[in-house]
Amino acid sequence: MKQARSARTRQALIEAAAGEFDRHGYAGSSLAQISKAAGISMGALTFHFSSKEELAATVRSRGHYATTAVVHEVSATEAAPVQAVVQLTLALARLLQDEAVVRAAARLTQELPGAAVDWDSAWAPTISDWLRAPGAEGSDPVAFSTLATLLVLGTEADMRRRAAAPEAGHSPVRQLSRVWELSLSGAAAPHGAGTGDGVPCRSARGHG
Repeated sequence: MKQARSARTRQALIEAAAGEFDRHGYAGSSLAQISKAAGISMGALTFHFSSKEELAATVRSRGHYATTAVVHEVSATEAAPVQAVVQLTLALARLLQDEAVVRAAARLTQELPGAAVDWDSAWAPTISDWLRAPGAEGSDPVAFSTLATLLVLGTEADMRRRAAAPEAGHSPVRQLSRVWELSLSGAAAPHGAGTGDGVPCRSARGHG
């Protein structure tokens, strides 16, 4: 019973910290703010986490783990390399949209680079590996990997920008899907002329 309560307290602190780091960044967040957001005393917070640095490292680790799980899910579909990359970027956009701990991990990676667990390391190397696979004929691995990476990071940055002034009906996943349509089929491609994900069918055949 006591262990379960302790686990719930720890989880509440991690969730509160993720929310604070997501909204205010590392420098703009304090243990006092996190304690208040979680509704948990400072004494209980410091029992579980001795410093803000330790709490941030835990948030980064949780965000990294959640992202790695999504990478494994996409990998299990056994899609052609180019299509797998497109699917992964859309899945990452959805994850960023839904999970504060992932957005926090992404922001902390930018603000505190060089830590043991960087959010980018959960997905960027996989994209490069897929695009160097034998089934990725027709694509320039370096250029396509750079494009995919920039689209993910750009989606995260755009999400953060829009958070200050939310737009009703805006979907980062839908927006990214449309960008892929234009990138893979050309700017003249009609909207929605692709797969169920809104991505041109030719990408599924590994043609860049």
